[in-house]
Amino acid sequence: MVKQALQLSAVALALASLTGCQQLGIEFSNEPVQYESSTSRAPLEIPPDLSAIPRTDRYTVPTRPQIVSANAEAARLQAQAETNGTATKTVLPETKFATVERDGQTRWVHVNAPAEKVWPVLQDFWPSVGLAIKNQDAASGVIQTEWAENKANLPHDIIRKTLGKIFDTVYDTGERDQYRARMERNNDGTCNIYITHRSMVEVLTGNQQESTMWQPGASDPQLEAEMLTRLAQKLDAEFNPDAKPAEQKAVEAIAAVKYEPTSEIVKNAQGEAEAVIIKDPYDRAWRRVGVALDRGGFDVYDRDRSQGLFMIKYLDPDYETAEKGKQGFFTRMFSKGEAIEPVKYQVRLMPEGDTSRLTVTGEDGKADTTGVASRIITLLGEQLR
Repeated sequence: MVKQALQLSAVALALASLTGCQQLGIEFSNEPVQYESSTSRAPLEIPPDLSAIPRTDRYTVPTRPQIVSANAEAARLQAQAETNGTATKTVLPETKFATVERDGQTRWVHVNAPAEKVWPVLQDFWPSVGLAIKNQDAASGVIQTEWAENKANLPHDIIRKTLGKIFDTVYDTGERDQYRARMERNNDGTCNIYITHRSMVEVLTGNQQESTMWQPGASDPQLEAEMLTRLAQKLDAEFNPDAKPAEQKAVEAIAAVKYEPTSEIVKNAQGEAEAVIIKDPYDRAWRRVGVALDRGGFDVYDRDRSQGLFMIKYLDPDYETAEKGKQGFFTRMFSKGEAIEPVKYQVRLMPEGDTSRLTVTGEDGKADTTGVASRIITLLGEQLR
């Protein structure tokens, strides 16, 4: 009875608040991306209870990342459009100096401007969409945002939307998003920008589902495409003197495409992954591997396209546990112990006719005997499916 009374009180409060919402100027939006503006409140912290994931997540990789298929995404967008009663057709402003390019399932923004001029605009872009910057490194051309909640995923019924606007902490999607932008120079003085999305999902745990924990969720190609489109418009407005301000933000569903595996993991006689065969020529495969490393959260500290090399750092969970076990008893008892340094590896990509082969070795280029290279190959193979 008490619970029912509280629910009725909440409904009454919501209905009573409708008039106040009009006076306060509160508006509800059907935008697919609605992150909190950094100018209106403090930046969103890392999700609570994220104790199993280090705050410095540069070297950690979700154990089983997932990929959202284009078919599933198109179906979700269609259902959302029908529910909202809104048209799905929108006019995308034509851009001149910055364009969204596509090669297979890989997308990026091509900018007809040098990297030095593009970098400040890329820095300003994230706060403009309500996302705070967590890490940035001009030398490597990488920017990573803080974890943030997409308010567009909240229920759309009027009572919950009203309560969600008035009491911002009442409702939570149980999902957090993070973006990573990487800029690459081109030989002709232009540059390319890649954006990848990662997510965390809150799930119930315990025998009675009395507690929650955060675990890696699915990467969302639609959100990546949305951010790339917005970034292209911002860059074009910056460098194109003839560009007109967009009357509305671009919201275009990506056409559904049949999902077909475009890579396969090759295993040895012991069942360990030893390579990934990518069903693309070298140039396209190079871009795909770069995006896969970004999505996986690997720290790429150097790369050499002419040699097909990505130099990465990775801290394997089993290796970290073993190294901590070597520390003294009192060190483990009375302190957190010394931080375990990540290990360096080489990710090598070699052309093989119309396909490409990806392998992983130790820092010195020799075969890895610890089994970690095989796990890295498996993780990358899942991202490259």
